[in-house]
Amino acid sequence: MSSFDYPTQYQIDKITIEGHDITGLMAGLSFFEDIYTPAVGGSVTIIETSTSGFLEDPKYEIEMVEEIEFSFTNAADESLSFKGVLNGLRDESVNNQKKSYVLDFTCEEVRKNECSFVGKAFENKTPEEICREMVTERLKGKVDEENWNGKGEAMTFTGNNKRATDVIKYCITHGVSSGTDRPQATDNGHKQKKETTKGTTGFLCWQTLDGYRFATINEILKGEVGKKQDNWKTQLANHSLPMDEAMKTVISYSFNKIGDFQSQLRAGAFKNRVVSMDLDKGIYKEFTYEDDSNMTAKQKKAAGDCCTRIMSKVLNNERFFTDPCTPAKPNTGDQSRKYLAQNVVRQNTFVDQSGEFTLPLSPMIRAGDSFDVKIGKVEGEDDGGYDQKHSGKYIIFKVGHHFFQDGRSYTNIKTLRSTIQQDDASSNKTSSTSKSGANIIGAGA
Repeated sequence: MSSFDYPTQYQIDKITIEGHDITGLMAGLSFFEDIYTPAVGGSVTIIETSTSGFLEDPKYEIEMVEEIEFSFTNAADESLSFKGVLNGLRDESVNNQKKSYVLDFTCEEVRKNECSFVGKAFENKTPEEICREMVTERLKGKVDEENWNGKGEAMTFTGNNKRATDVIKYCITHGVSSGTDRPQATDNGHKQKKETTKGTTGFLCWQTLDGYRFATINEILKGEVGKKQDNWKTQLANHSLPMDEAMKTVISYSFNKIGDFQSQLRAGAFKNRVVSMDLDKGIYKEFTYEDDSNMTAKQKKAAGDCCTRIMSKVLNNERFFTDPCTPAKPNTGDQSRKYLAQNVVRQNTFVDQSGEFTLPLSPMIRAGDSFDVKIGKVEGEDDGGYDQKHSGKYIIFKVGHHFFQDGRSYTNIKTLRSTIQQDDASSNKTSSTSKSGANIIGAGA
């Protein structure tokens, strides 16, 4: 254990730009991970005087595209290390003869993505196979093998010279998950116009310091992805606490969203209909989403039986056929009947509650981990126990590590719960048939 007096203290092991030590110039640094973003990155603030003009000194030739490397250690001897590239100057200001620069940085994979055009066709490849190829061969990134879990049905499409991250986006928004929760769509031929769909689908693929992760939302909500960050609690600052116990203190917390039922209804989160015209057969169909496993009893009563959103999409299942004498199998060339309504449902029931917690610097926390916390009751409430509403398990969707010039450091995490995870007791449960979906990069719903 390091000899720190407070859990928020840290030490700088290394911080360099193109090999030049800038420890004495750093005024602050922030580093972020996000399950909705296929890259990590952040910003560093540098303060210079007229006698220490590192960035503007011609001999260093700094152009804001150089390599940056840093390593920090917290009070529990846990280290956060990163090596990436600068990505431009975001802000420059002058105060009392001191210049302050805010430099953005990101990972090498972002640079490689700009020249990774994918023109090949993918035939009968699963979403996880395609995303793995994009990560390892196109982005030259590292796969977090322990957290590369998701399984999906084979899909067929062409790259159309999309970049690697755009191909990943297509897979996670158009892929169909397999397993007990797989999406379903009835098909009773030309004699019946009304059909039904159920289940949910969707994947996430994101980068952490351990490498790229891939999983279904079902697995994420169950806490099967990443580590279980448990034993966190709110407690008074007490210098007599052992450091390992003090490091598990929740410094502050807030909740900016707990339910938005009206928006969920408008998005079709619980009841929706897809108008699907089969161009191959000339058959008109209406698929009504029927699956209430993402709803609580009160939500079922409030939603009623009415459909709250209608979408339309033409079906062209034969567009990738290779044998003109044999028709393509249903929902293979075009899987929209198994992902469109199902994705809309999970996108809009995945983040029903969102919160934010500030902790002492915790470099081992990753985006996608589960977070279990006990929040004490505020003064004036019943004696004993803890807040049942806000305590329990959450999923971490964003992590920010922040370092300041005065020696303090914090980890800020943003968390989420689904519609059926309303309190401590229900936060450890997921629905029996419908638990996956959601998308990263701009999946519209």
